[in-house]
Amino acid sequence: MPYQLEEIMAFFSVIIPLYNKEYFIKDTLKSAINQTFTDFEIIIINDGSTDDSYNIVNSFNDDRICIINQENRGLCASRNTGIKNAKGKFIAFLDADDLWMEDFLETIYHLINIHKEYDIFATNVKLLPPNKTPILIVEAFDTKLKTVITNYFELCKNILGPSSLVLNKSVFETVGYFDESINYGEEDDFYIRCFSVYSLLYYKGFKTYYRTGLQNQLTAPNKNFVRKIPDYERYLKNSDHPDLKKFIDFVHYRLVVLFKMEKNYKLVTFYKQKIDASNLTNVQKIKYYLPTDLFYIIKRAYIWFSKRVIHS
Repeated sequence: MPYQLEEIMAFFSVIIPLYNKEYFIKDTLKSAINQTFTDFEIIIINDGSTDDSYNIVNSFNDDRICIINQENRGLCASRNTGIKNAKGKFIAFLDADDLWMEDFLETIYHLINIHKEYDIFATNVKLLPPNKTPILIVEAFDTKLKTVITNYFELCKNILGPSSLVLNKSVFETVGYFDESINYGEEDDFYIRCFSVYSLLYYKGFKTYYRTGLQNQLTAPNKNFVRKIPDYERYLKNSDHPDLKKFIDFVHYRLVVLFKMEKNYKLVTFYKQKIDASNLTNVQKIKYYLPTDLFYIIKRAYIWFSKRVIHS
């Protein structure tokens, strides 16, 4: 049964925001409980779920689990609730449909011990298509796979996800919490604040699975979802970082791709105008310049092909 938060101190606080994930939360929670490194607490924020999610997590009998129930306030508010109630020195996020390999926390623990001067850690992420079985078994820690990234913005690609990210709790005192006024792109907004101040100690091995192809996934095209997107350009006003504009162009480029898939011509134009196309790769430039209708047809054909051939 869940315990009271004030009763425990832990090395890691694992924060799992939960909203209507009844088909995935059991496996997600098992992947956290089965970690080889065991000094952690699990804080599940039930964000007003209306399906069987709460009953599923409440059925687990593990003293490290605490469930906090709140009215539906969104992903950012759920993460913030978890952070503010965490007793661990390091905060590890795990989305309710993602999975950790059994040695995820152990890998992060090794990174922390090797480089105590760093405060932000992450591992690589592997995509998990539907109907594919994840491999969660332990792989030996390899020091050759760790690297320090002092300039995150110059990468302009996704090398981590929220479920592969671990931070010293003190980071939030410096850069602030997740912005509860937005409901899309909150990770990029947070990364901009984090990596304007901190370096990243990164493990290139895969230790996290991110599910793809799910219905109602926030990152998937959905014309009925009203997105509250950050104004990323506001960070340029008070920053002299040479690569921040390049990174923000990459973020805006992803929005252009998303809105092309939704055939939202107005927002495609809006975000295209913000981008300096010279900051894009050649492949990105092709997608950027392709007319929306043609891009949509090509992308739909690729999705159809990948579901029947690549993922079969």
